[in-house]
Amino acid sequence: MARKKRRTKKSMKQHKTEEFGKEITQTSLIDTVSESLVANIIAGLPIASICAWRCVGKLFLKLISENWFTKLYAEISPYITVVVNNNFGVHLVEFAKGYCQLYKSVIQINKAKIAGSCKGLILILVPCEIGEYWSPFIYCAQSHLYLCNPILGQYVRLPTHNKKNYSCRGKRTEVYGLGFNTITDKYMILRISTPVDPPHPIYKKRSEADVFIIGTNITWKRVGYLPYPSYQESLGDTMKGAFHWLFYNEMKNFTSLYAFNIEDERDYLIPFPLNIGNGKVNMSVGILNNCLCLFDNSHHAHFDIWSMKEYGVGESWVLKCILTASIPAGICKSTLHPLVALKDDGIIIKSGSGNFYIYDQKNMNFTRFEIDNVELLAESNYLAVHSSNFCSADLMSNGCVLVTELGARCSARISK
Repeated sequence: MARKKRRTKKSMKQHKTEEFGKEITQTSLIDTVSESLVANIIAGLPIASICAWRCVGKLFLKLISENWFTKLYAEISPYITVVVNNNFGVHLVEFAKGYCQLYKSVIQINKAKIAGSCKGLILILVPCEIGEYWSPFIYCAQSHLYLCNPILGQYVRLPTHNKKNYSCRGKRTEVYGLGFNTITDKYMILRISTPVDPPHPIYKKRSEADVFIIGTNITWKRVGYLPYPSYQESLGDTMKGAFHWLFYNEMKNFTSLYAFNIEDERDYLIPFPLNIGNGKVNMSVGILNNCLCLFDNSHHAHFDIWSMKEYGVGESWVLKCILTASIPAGICKSTLHPLVALKDDGIIIKSGSGNFYIYDQKNMNFTRFEIDNVELLAESNYLAVHSSNFCSADLMSNGCVLVTELGARCSARISK
């Protein structure tokens, strides 16, 4: 028995020595090699590898959790990260040229829908099993909004809004946008709501708009009336601190390009290019290469991409055409909407059928975009670019509820 005790004490000493040696090794690695060099090496790795380095030790956790590391990753990483929405939930996917990998399923709940993505956070709308689900864009009163950082697994549920304050009762459609105020360093959520069957078309011109500021607001705040976006599932990314959308005025038969600035909470019009489209009906708006863009599907011979090189200046619109001859026969007659520009001069484009394609601008060809282990269903597909954030954000305000396991809390499986 005595011998066994001696061996146990000796093994404990060896164990402590080994642990101490690990700490010395970690410290000496960052001390010997400059911190910036280590950060540059780690920032070029896939997300799974970066998250593994976070678990190596406190020094690496601190390094990767810094705000400047997240900015460095966005600048030098060869990977593009996107969030993909299908009929079975929301998924985080990263890819580069010749590489496409499902990193994780953010939430696996039927009918969960991406409502926005900004600076590492995702806004998700989850319908509950209580109430009626009318269509992919019309939600029951019991639906909940969740804000999450998929990399760190942080989830909060946002407070529900009071529908009694609407000017017109009944079924309503809602569109959301998630933005970031650089002046206050706060996330803002914009919601525009309009009745499904308004008694007069003027109601779509004067749809109710509310905002919720994370970390400040307790409830939703009414910011006035805004035109309801036409043919848009989400308000998309922000450009120059503003959301952008198209509004088709049925009464006057013309389209306008609106913007809502999240810093001063005002809306304004963006001038159109002089020679664009046929009635400006078959168009959509988006952001490519840090430029506000209009996508014109009105021509039969080509698909047009208009880029505003100098924001707010109508004369700075530049036209780029994709000839119909380079578009696959199966999608040449459907509407096209570019979603994100890749780092290898490619563009992910969504077709009117709901399928995704990668357009190679150099070779002028289309390739079907497919993801292993993610079934893309044409009727419910949605994709948005996602800027991965490795540092924890303050998501709490008095109206938010921390959720540790979203799937366990909201296990709705609503069928069509």
